[in-house]
Amino acid sequence: MRKRQIDTLKIFNHNVQEVVENEEYLVNFDCGGREIAINILLGNGFPNEKPKLIVSPILKHPWVNATTGEIENAPGILNYTIHSDLGRVVQAVGREFEKHPPMFVNETSSTPQHHSHQQSSSMQQQCRNGNIHDFNAESRSAVPAQATHEQDPFGLQNLTTEELNQLNADEDYLEDFVEKLPFVQHQNDEMDQLMGRIESLVLDNLARKETVEEQKLKLESLALEFKELGQHWDSMSQQYQRKAEDFSPQHIKELLQIAVSTADAKSDDEAQRFLAGNSDVSTFLQNFIETRKLYTLRKAKEERLVEQLTALERAAF
Repeated sequence: MRKRQIDTLKIFNHNVQEVVENEEYLVNFDCGGREIAINILLGNGFPNEKPKLIVSPILKHPWVNATTGEIENAPGILNYTIHSDLGRVVQAVGREFEKHPPMFVNETSSTPQHHSHQQSSSMQQQCRNGNIHDFNAESRSAVPAQATHEQDPFGLQNLTTEELNQLNADEDYLEDFVEKLPFVQHQNDEMDQLMGRIESLVLDNLARKETVEEQKLKLESLALEFKELGQHWDSMSQQYQRKAEDFSPQHIKELLQIAVSTADAKSDDEAQRFLAGNSDVSTFLQNFIETRKLYTLRKAKEERLVEQLTALERAAF
């Protein structure tokens, strides 16, 4: 879940820099033509615990702690839960600073800093003394309209007491009010755009499904053909091996030796039949000459082959 939250940070924001993996990240925003950086610190308890966002340089904004620069009062931080998206929280802060560029803390303003501090202390003292009416009147007159607007990003000061009570009591009315807030509408618009892109990708994938299926069938056919060719090659290879053994010089030599021995034995048989009186002279001569001729021819081939094999062995073949 921690990784998914970090992924949302990279999805909804540009220029995300990883300072320490899974612990610290940096995001840059444009603030009135000047660049600001938001440092995101993820504690050991994140995402069960809210992240810490620190802006640099420190800004004068109701969401920002003027001393530490920590963004404490942003809606996404105040309402953070384990189901919140870190990327959307940071994006909403950056949008706020881009749309309403605040001043930097080290910049001078129309009201001197020591005077503002004294005025604030005086107001707090009056409040403690029970002069609540005077304090409220002075504070309303001292706070400029722009600062009031920045301190009330939800527009609650424009609501009547009855509307505020209704917000507190009616959850449907509260949900409808939140849905109409500008930054919520902006996030919903971005979500709609993102969903539109996702639907477009889904349709594109579905359109490619038929092509993928065709290619898959073609691949299966080629795989089957390859298997059949492989089996045919194995069969032919075995057949070749047998032929190679049958026609090897050594095997031919053995066959010739058998053939010579057979022809010699056949000529001896003809001589034995003649000597035993089982064959006349004419038949004996004809058969004996043929068998001896065959024997002589085969013997000559055998001797010639033996000479050739011996020569090859000497030549180291």
